[in-house]
Amino acid sequence: MSIVETYYLIDFENVHEDGLSGSEKLGKHDHVHLFSTKNAPKISIEKLTNFNSVDLSFHEISVGSQSLDMHLVSYLGYLIGINVNNKFKYVIISNDSDYDNIISFWKKQNNSNVTRQNKISNLSGTQNQAKQRTSSTDKTNGSSTNNTDFLKKKTQLNSNIQRAVSSAGYSAPISSRVASIVVKHYGEDKVLSNVHNELRNSYSDYLNLYNIIKPLITQFLPSSTKNTVNPSNQNEIQQTLSKAGFDNNIILYITNVISKHHNEKNIKNTIYKSLVAKYGQNQGLNIYNHIKKKL
Repeated sequence: MSIVETYYLIDFENVHEDGLSGSEKLGKHDHVHLFSTKNAPKISIEKLTNFNSVDLSFHEISVGSQSLDMHLVSYLGYLIGINVNNKFKYVIISNDSDYDNIISFWKKQNNSNVTRQNKISNLSGTQNQAKQRTSSTDKTNGSSTNNTDFLKKKTQLNSNIQRAVSSAGYSAPISSRVASIVVKHYGEDKVLSNVHNELRNSYSDYLNLYNIIKPLITQFLPSSTKNTVNPSNQNEIQQTLSKAGFDNNIILYITNVISKHHNEKNIKNTIYKSLVAKYGQNQGLNIYNHIKKKL
C-alpha cells in the first residue's frame, strides 16, 4: 500500500503543543506548515526534534482578528491549486469548527481530501512512516544531541529563507514554498545543486531566487561551522534589527553582507564600512551599533 503525501496545516495558536501529539510518527512523505503568532506559546526543543525528517515550515502571522485563520485557509487553497493533479491529503489541526465550512467547500469543489483533527496522532499510514523516519534520522545524525542541533539549524534556515525571499518582493506562498524546498534538501550531499534543480523546475525566474538564497544555505553547510558569524548569531542579528524597527530591505542587505564576508577575520570592520557606504555615516553607525556585539 502506497503512502499518501500529506500536508498538515497547524493552527498552533489554537491547539498549542497538544496538537503536535503524534508528530514523532511523521516521515519523509509528510509536509508540516505551522501557523502561529507572537502571542502563541513557544515550542519545546523536545517536541521540535520529532520533526527532524519532516518538511517543516513556520508561518508567523501578524496578530489580528481571524488573521491566522485566513492565512491558513488561503495557504490551503494555494496548496490544493499547485497540486491539483496529485492525490494528496490535507489535514487541518485545530479545535476550531469554523474550518469545517472551508473543508466542505473544497470537497464539493474538486473532491479534495481535506479533513480536520485536534492533533496529529491517530492518522493512518504514520506507523510505516515512523520506521522510515527513525532509520533516516539515525543514519543522518547518529545521536539525539545531533538531531536537536540539526533541527535547530533547519528551523533557523527556514526562517531566514522566508524572510529573504519575502524581502525581495515575492509573495508569502512563494517564500514559504522556496523555504520548503531548501529544508527538504538540507542535509543532503548536494544540497545546493538539488535546490537549484528543483527551483529551475518550479519557477521561470529560478536564478534570481537561487542567488537570493544561496548565501544563506552556504552559511548553514558543515564547511561553514567555523564561521566568525554562525547561523545562530545571524538569526539573533535579524531578530535584533527587526525589534529595533529596521525594515526588511536593511535586514536582507545585512544578511547578504554577513553571508559574503563571514570567513573574514576583520568582519566587524568590513560590515561597518559596508553599512556606512550604503546608508551614510549616521544611519550606518546606528545599524552597526545594534549588531556589533553579535558579530
